[in-house]
Amino acid sequence: MEKKYKILQIGPEDWRETLALPAQLDWYHVPPNTPSAIQKIMDEKNLEHFHAVILTDGAYLVDLLPFASSLEPYTVFYPEQFASQDEGLQNLIRQHCMQAMDLSDRQGFVRDLSTSLFEGGYGDKLSPATIRIHPSFQGSVSYQGFEHLKLEGDFGKTYTQLASWAYNQTVQAHAPIELWLEYEKSGPVELRLRLRKIPAGSVSEIRQDILLEEADFASAIIVEQDYDAYLSISLEARGQGKVNIGNLHQRWSRKQFGKFVLGGNILHDKKREEINYFFHPGDFKPPLAVYFSGYRPAEGFEGYWMMKNLRCPFLLFSDPRLEGGAFYLGTEELEDKIQATIQHYLDYLGLDRSDLILSGLSMGTFPALYYGSHFEPKGIVVGKPLTNLGTIAQRGRLEAPGVFPTSFDVLHLQTGGVSQKDMKDLDQRFWTRFKQADFSQTTFGLSYMKDEDMDSGAYDQLVETLCQTGAKILSKGTAGRHNDDTGTNVAWFIHFYKMILEEYGRGETWLSSRERILGGARWEPLIFTVARSPIMQMVMLPWKILCWLQVKPLKPGFPVSTTRLLETSPASLFLRKITPTVSLWRCRFNRPMASISNWPF
Repeated sequence: MEKKYKILQIGPEDWRETLALPAQLDWYHVPPNTPSAIQKIMDEKNLEHFHAVILTDGAYLVDLLPFASSLEPYTVFYPEQFASQDEGLQNLIRQHCMQAMDLSDRQGFVRDLSTSLFEGGYGDKLSPATIRIHPSFQGSVSYQGFEHLKLEGDFGKTYTQLASWAYNQTVQAHAPIELWLEYEKSGPVELRLRLRKIPAGSVSEIRQDILLEEADFASAIIVEQDYDAYLSISLEARGQGKVNIGNLHQRWSRKQFGKFVLGGNILHDKKREEINYFFHPGDFKPPLAVYFSGYRPAEGFEGYWMMKNLRCPFLLFSDPRLEGGAFYLGTEELEDKIQATIQHYLDYLGLDRSDLILSGLSMGTFPALYYGSHFEPKGIVVGKPLTNLGTIAQRGRLEAPGVFPTSFDVLHLQTGGVSQKDMKDLDQRFWTRFKQADFSQTTFGLSYMKDEDMDSGAYDQLVETLCQTGAKILSKGTAGRHNDDTGTNVAWFIHFYKMILEEYGRGETWLSSRERILGGARWEPLIFTVARSPIMQMVMLPWKILCWLQVKPLKPGFPVSTTRLLETSPASLFLRKITPTVSLWRCRFNRPMASISNWPF
């Protein structure tokens, strides 16, 4: 059954009477100044929130004030010409990221909305390796890994096909996609794209042939139709010079409502390289938590639910370049835009750098540290830190072959070369900036791998440098290489995050003394899973607590002490990969009922 999207329209006129509404929209209309009618609909239909709210006049925002806690960010739309001096309405708009829209074409707006409310998201890319050169081109051809295809020569006086992509794109009916081509050119060269739509099931029919001049793909190309189709894409050129063709990105389109998710957006530079970002207002209280996605061949955002569960405002970044990202380094223009975006949302929230936390895992650790050098924030939390991008490429030649081949693409993209000097220069690009920062007011949470095989010196170098700055350092090592035991590493990552958030009155309250736990408390049995091996036994318990436990195994023969004082950490929330030598046991633990207020089960 096709999912129905719950749409609330507030205004004197019911759009159902004049518009052809798409079948997937479940439409509800209420007149202005009738919040009781909204409540009645939510009660009768058992709705926690609407998928979208449309206001035909911004003045009707007052009707939403009683339902502010039920509004999802970016789902309320009002006319773009509306302006109000009412502070309450301004705060409502800001705290829920409501969107001002052009509602003059009502039918078009509703149609676009109906195709943009889908759950999840998807994006991928066709790499330069999938480009096929037309036999008529007699110039120079050079494939530069996942970076770009370099073409140089005479492309002719008239437009002729230069290249095509080996794989067609799928475009489903009423499900638009966006295309974005990375390219650079020099000399008097002109380009255009040709898109051919082939109906699904056909072997020869071309239903539509679309020619796009460069001005037409200066912004993302939106492709849609009312039938399932395959999209054949080719590039035509004329003139003489050089052309570098990079990735051809495609993603499910939400049109004017966002990129990848409602409210998502994309940064571009003059090289047409992209960085994706998304801001969630949370509870609009400090701090602002920034998370950089790690290596990610699929396009979109990482860590949404992890960050949302922190409940504070957060900002997600993802890097769709190369095979799975380029460590958020780029042109001065691109890096400035990343910094400007972070600063914009600090200003949006009325915060400063002392209420900022930068974070990331693996590839995302580099920008958290790199841009942290600029902001000197309250906290920087990283898991599996990487700092020496040149060294990673160097190790990839002999010491760690095949571990991370993308490092060579990153090296060439950022330096233009692959020499030993280029590797050292890329390393110093980070350290020159990092060592100039003042981290005396910054708390670092470093969750690292003890047997790191990509950048083995990163953790030691970070600690050595930070010890000279007066920074507060929280660290925990996990046995294994870079891609081993991610669960434990992430557990400590979240643990350090919550330690910093507790300074803002967020997160769980830590209990620090036996007397505090046992004072007048009665005992209550709880059941946990215990992992037992010849080497270790681990008890799964909530966040760091100090608790007097009475342990009784449910299965006979489990050799544990009946009473013991046990201090647990978040690492105990994640069992290591279960091997044949590890057995799981169910045990009963008696603990004081007053020892912790919220058990996360």
